[in-house]
Amino acid sequence: MKKTVVITGATDGIGRALAILLSKEYNLALCGRSEDKMKELTLELGDCHIYTECFDITDAKKRHTFCEHVKKEFGSVDVLVNNAGANTKKDKVIDINLEDLRYMFELNCVSAVGMIQEIYPLMAEKQSGLFVNVLSSCCLFNNPMTGSYSATKDAMEGISKILTKEAKSHNIGVCNVYPGGVDTNFRATANHNYLKPQTVAKMIKDCIEIEEGCVHDIVIRPFIEDNMA
Repeated sequence: MKKTVVITGATDGIGRALAILLSKEYNLALCGRSEDKMKELTLELGDCHIYTECFDITDAKKRHTFCEHVKKEFGSVDVLVNNAGANTKKDKVIDINLEDLRYMFELNCVSAVGMIQEIYPLMAEKQSGLFVNVLSSCCLFNNPMTGSYSATKDAMEGISKILTKEAKSHNIGVCNVYPGGVDTNFRATANHNYLKPQTVAKMIKDCIEIEEGCVHDIVIRPFIEDNMA
């Protein structure tokens, strides 16, 4: 029986690459914003058992409805990949727009916690499952002009580390992924010296398929980066 993987932010970048990589071996529940991109992805996935919805992940009601539909479609969930996120604005700390900061917390942290809360009972009931939280290497390296993004990813990292300890009692694993620069539409300008999204997707797939125990942290960065703590 095929396992079911839920991927948020599935229409682009790492999420899209992961959906394609998993499509032959897993049932997929995918969400993203763009209906056009989701249609293109669905066509590429072929006859994979797939369920999709397009909505803003920060909308709590739509998150709940999506998860209810996924449960009805597949019965349960084996893996949740919290991939949706963005860095909407770079500014010095003194110039951060607080509304932008609030939205980024909703997008990069609150919505991911909301998805975990929706899916956790399904995993706890069967005493197995895995949460994969796509964070960022900005959690490890503090760089100027990234205050809002770093703060929101740091917050999610803290929650994820605590979840790792809390979820053990239900035999649920938590894997944090810390990519460096990835060459996706996430960035305004392409940089082909960055990681390919397929490279990060393969690392996530390997962690999903580990047969014993759980990989808790993955740090993967391109050679071009020279960040310092």
